[in-house]
Amino acid sequence: MEFRHYINEHTPTEELKTTITDLRSTMIETGLTYGLNDDRTIELSQKLDQYITEIQKRNGNSLM
Repeated sequence: MEFRHYINEHTPTEELKTTITDLRSTMIETGLTYGLNDDRTIELSQKLDQYITEIQKRNGNSLM
């Protein structure tokens, strides 16, 4: 499954949270099916990181 969501400053926070939940579930399923080192699992993990980072920025919790 490919996620074609794009993050920008106009994306509603609730939409980001929903996408994070969907990505997390898909990543877990993919990891269990293909393994944690599979390119598909890693790609989903990296995408998930982007969404989590965006939420943290909006909440002022950025580690940067």
